[in-house]
Amino acid sequence: MAIVRGIHKLSDILDKIAEVIIVVMLGAMVLITGAQIICRLFFTALSWSEEATRYLLIWSTMFGAGCVYKHSGHISISVLQDMLPEKAKDILQIAVHILCMILFGLIVFYGIQYFGRQGSQLSAAMRLPMRYVYTCIPVGCGLMFFHALDAVLNCVTDLLGKEES
Repeated sequence: MAIVRGIHKLSDILDKIAEVIIVVMLGAMVLITGAQIICRLFFTALSWSEEATRYLLIWSTMFGAGCVYKHSGHISISVLQDMLPEKAKDILQIAVHILCMILFGLIVFYGIQYFGRQGSQLSAAMRLPMRYVYTCIPVGCGLMFFHALDAVLNCVTDLLGKEES
């Protein structure tokens, strides 16, 4: 049980860190876009602003997907699940989280491989190595994998707690 509590606490901490990172990235996007507007009106347009904003959006989306998964906010169709008895709902929920873990694990695995293949490719305007952009795939899905693991452990703990009662 100590391991389950530790994983849950770490999941909560990762969620809070991701939320802060998302807020910082969205704030940076607003500042960069505002600077681009001002520079375009009064000076010369910034050549890198659109690209920086795009990459910040991609990274914040991957972190945001993890936060949404943690709080069960993704869209789901629960018609079948709602018709099941309570114990079957719990088992189905565990199965769904395990399937999600498998998917996230595969994406992390292939995302790391894709990251390694980027070599020396640079972004057009900022000349940023593209591997830093593509790193968001394994990082974001790794975060979702960890939250799915936490959800599985919580569901199993709850299910075992119900059986003992």
